[in-house]
Amino acid sequence: MSTQNLRVVVRLVTLLSLVFALSLTGWASSLNQGSSATSRADNDGFAGGVYIYNGGNLTNGETVTLFNWFDFGTFTGSSDLTPLLFTSNGSGTFTVAAIGNLETVDGTGAQSQPFGGSPLVTGTNWTFGFLEGGVTSGGVVDVTTGGGIPFNSPIDGGQGVGGTGTTNDWVFTPNTDGAVTTVAVGTTFGANGTFALNNPGLGGFNVDRTYSANVNGIISGVAEPGTFSLITGAGLVLAGLFRYRYVRGRRD
Repeated sequence: MSTQNLRVVVRLVTLLSLVFALSLTGWASSLNQGSSATSRADNDGFAGGVYIYNGGNLTNGETVTLFNWFDFGTFTGSSDLTPLLFTSNGSGTFTVAAIGNLETVDGTGAQSQPFGGSPLVTGTNWTFGFLEGGVTSGGVVDVTTGGGIPFNSPIDGGQGVGGTGTTNDWVFTPNTDGAVTTVAVGTTFGANGTFALNNPGLGGFNVDRTYSANVNGIISGVAEPGTFSLITGAGLVLAGLFRYRYVRGRRD
C-alpha cells in the first residue's frame, strides 16, 4: 500500500472514531442533588426525625447510587440513618417511594455509602431525604437515634450541589422524639400527610434548614436506532474506500 493510501486510511479511521465517540455522548451522565456534605453549625438531638431535600428534584429516570453525608459526632457510640426517596406533589407534600440501606454514623466526618433499596430508578418529581433511625423490612421504625447529620438554620444561600436552579432548602418533621412510626412506601409527609412537617411561619427552629447530605446517580441508556445507523454507515463507507484505494494501488 502506498504512503498516500495509508494516509487516507488513517484519516478515515480517525473520522470513524470521532463519529463513534459522538454517538456515545449522553449514554451516561453522573448526577448529584442535595447540599454539600460538609460541617455545619448545629445538630438536631431529637431522635427519629425525617429530613427531606426540597431544593430541587432528581432527574426522571435516574438510578440513585450513593448517599453522601457529613456526621457531626456529638453523640455517644454510633447513630443510625436510613436514606429515603420521595415523590413530591409540588405543594409541600412528600410520599415515600423507596427505602435505602441502613447506615451507621460514627462521627468520622464525610462518608459515602451505596444508597440501596428498591426501586432505585426515579420518576417525575422525585427527591430524597433520610430518617435518623432504622426500620424493619416493612418500613416500620424500630430504632430511633439523633444527632447524626449537622444543619444550618436558616438555609444556606446559593445553589445546591445540583447546580443552576437548585437551592439548599430542606424541610423536616417537628422536634418530637419518636413521632414518626413508619416510613413505609406510600407514607406521606407535609400538608394533609400522615406526619406533619415544619411550619416556617412559626419562626425560630421551625424555619427551613440546610442539612449536610446529598445523593449521586447515573442516567444510562441505549443509543437511538439512528445513531447505530450512522455508525454502521460510516463503517461501510470506510470499508468501501479502503477497498477502492487498495485495488487502485495494486493496479498502479
